[in-house]
Amino acid sequence: MRRATALSLWFTRFPSCNLGSLCFSSQVQSSRGNAVRGSQFEWNRREFLRAVGVVGASRAFPCVTQSATASSRLSPAEFKRRLRGPIVSIPTPFTADFRLDSVGLRRMVEMDLRNNISIFELTAGDSQYSFLAYDEVKHLSRVLTDVVAGRGMTIVGTGPWWTERTMDFAHHAESIDATALQVLKPGGASEDGVVEHYRKVAASTALPIVLHGDFPMSLLEKLAQIDSIVALKEDVSLEYYVDGVIRFGKRINCFSGGGLAWYMVGQPYGASAYFDSYATFAPEIAVRFWRAVERNDYAAEAEIVEKYDHPFIQNFSAPFWHATLEYFGVAARYLRPPQHSYTDREMTSVKEFYDRLGVFPNRVQG
Repeated sequence: MRRATALSLWFTRFPSCNLGSLCFSSQVQSSRGNAVRGSQFEWNRREFLRAVGVVGASRAFPCVTQSATASSRLSPAEFKRRLRGPIVSIPTPFTADFRLDSVGLRRMVEMDLRNNISIFELTAGDSQYSFLAYDEVKHLSRVLTDVVAGRGMTIVGTGPWWTERTMDFAHHAESIDATALQVLKPGGASEDGVVEHYRKVAASTALPIVLHGDFPMSLLEKLAQIDSIVALKEDVSLEYYVDGVIRFGKRINCFSGGGLAWYMVGQPYGASAYFDSYATFAPEIAVRFWRAVERNDYAAEAEIVEKYDHPFIQNFSAPFWHATLEYFGVAARYLRPPQHSYTDREMTSVKEFYDRLGVFPNRVQG
């Protein structure tokens, strides 16, 4: 009921945009691959796909440049201000023998930077933390920051870890010149315990902190008292997302971990950033969507969601996403067992899917 209310508010604000076909089931919407319930990772992603078109003017995207020195590290306030536009949530690539594919990750990042997409994130769900050793998470984060090398912002996320390990990772993130630290809400803790966890982590690092998890609004009020907490990755529901933006948007940058349609609902309330999965394989679509946002062309945004994002969401699974990366020449299709990796025969269906959408591989260089 309250979710319907949020959508009705959107239609009131933007009556010219027909989102009827975009209101897909709550089951699909809540299946975002980053969704974390306690320490369990749900691998049915709520969203996917983004926009098509090469950026010609630098104003189309927030251009982020940061030096890898402590003196030029972004303050929490500056990070919050610059957090706008598409965020590339990294689907950790693997080789055929299930090793981390640093070459594929580098290829993805360079592809996006060439398209002026410059915010990258490692997060517990999409980035496959439950299939990685702790040292591998550290290695992955180092590869990401090394590749970006000051040409954009890097947000590195924690796993469902106890306080000391989270603080250790915070020190690591700072040492590799990450831009910000995303901290997953710990499981099994009382509300006061959660607040103490974040206070200790915040005290251990100068990095801006992004919240990740399901936080009751009463808990968010307490966490908002910690100065370095300046952003929240929405990971719960459409209702929660809108409530968070309305209640905390001036204090905390609440960005959408759901589909582009979710971002559009939060847009009139001040939402400024969102996950854009198309940026991982077809950045031209991500560019197209953001340019529509920049020119306040809500009808064009809705058209992109309906044509590209919604079909992808309906077809989404982690194996399909990784198969998509291979089809578009970004990285291999493989996932660590017991997850399924697409067979050669199944790869044919990937081509057929994107042929229907009119999205074709432009083999990635580098």
